[in-house]
Amino acid sequence: MADKKPKIDLKARLGKKTVAGPATGAVPPPVGIPKPTGVPVPPFAAKPSASRPSAAPAPRVDASDPYAAISADQAPERNEPQAIKVEMSEEIVQAQKKGKGRIIALAIATAIVGGALGFAVGSGVERGKGADKAIEGASSLIEEVNAANAKAIELQEVLDKAGKKLGENKFPAEEVSKLGELDIPFAGANLTGKGIGRFKPIVVTQLVQYAGAAAAANDQREKLQAVLAGSKKAIEEILAQKTKPKVYWSVYVRGGPHGPWAVMQPLPKPFIQSQKEKVKDKDGKEKAYSWPDEFKVKDGGKSFDLKRYTGGDPGKDNPPKLIPVDPATQKDVCPNDTNLKLRREVNALLTILKGKGGTDPEPGLKDTGEKIVEQLKQIGQR
Repeated sequence: MADKKPKIDLKARLGKKTVAGPATGAVPPPVGIPKPTGVPVPPFAAKPSASRPSAAPAPRVDASDPYAAISADQAPERNEPQAIKVEMSEEIVQAQKKGKGRIIALAIATAIVGGALGFAVGSGVERGKGADKAIEGASSLIEEVNAANAKAIELQEVLDKAGKKLGENKFPAEEVSKLGELDIPFAGANLTGKGIGRFKPIVVTQLVQYAGAAAAANDQREKLQAVLAGSKKAIEEILAQKTKPKVYWSVYVRGGPHGPWAVMQPLPKPFIQSQKEKVKDKDGKEKAYSWPDEFKVKDGGKSFDLKRYTGGDPGKDNPPKLIPVDPATQKDVCPNDTNLKLRREVNALLTILKGKGGTDPEPGLKDTGEKIVEQLKQIGQR
């Protein structure tokens, strides 16, 4: 006959706080059911008294029953796991620090790569904007260069007309006035904001040269206008020399180191070489035109009355006599300063506009402008 299991007093058991300790070999609670941590004392539990002891007798535990409960004081002692203290050497600590440094460096490198990718994307967008700006700049420059070339052509035509009038012994008053209006509208400021950094180097070079040539042409035009306007009287006298030449120079003869020689002397007042019309004398009577017989010449603060040479041995005259110089030969020996300056300024401006040939040729402003326009059109097409 099997042994009877002891009867468990549930009221006594519930009167104490029990803990279901994890006995060795105990079966864990089923999955999904929380592990019991203790049973609370019910409100209807009987209070301890003198006739009712507070502590229930210790029940016997059936070891064969895994579900048999025991009180807390009967539970076997639990072996708590002891804390394990790991001693690390200085080398290990330094190695860990280096590991952290590598991680930080890797994080920084990753951030840099990410930033570089972002910059590359942003740079690609900016390059696209730069290309669009360059195309717009090329289109704008085509219009500006064409406008400047038109002014250069007009300026060249005015110079040709002025030269033609001068050849006809006429002062080009109308052309002088127009010179002040023919400013070539192109300079270095036209190159700003056009995206020329994306142009071919040869196009950029041509644009810079064109801007410089336009500025030089404007400066030279102003010089030429100043010469023409400020030397009008002298120019008219030069022109008059072709129709009614005057004698400005004379010579006189005196002894030299190895014989007589001629000394040049400007006349105090030029006189007309020839004149068919009759003139009036001091008394108001008409007479045939003739050269003056006497000249008042100043030398060293003194004034001398010198007669015009008419014949004889000029080397023996004392004081010397003046011999007039043919004005047709004067321009070869003593060219007029105004005429030289005028010719120099005109040639300088024409060289800028038309260019020059020879062994070291240079393109003119007009030709350079046309080449630039063709290059800029290709940029717009691309």
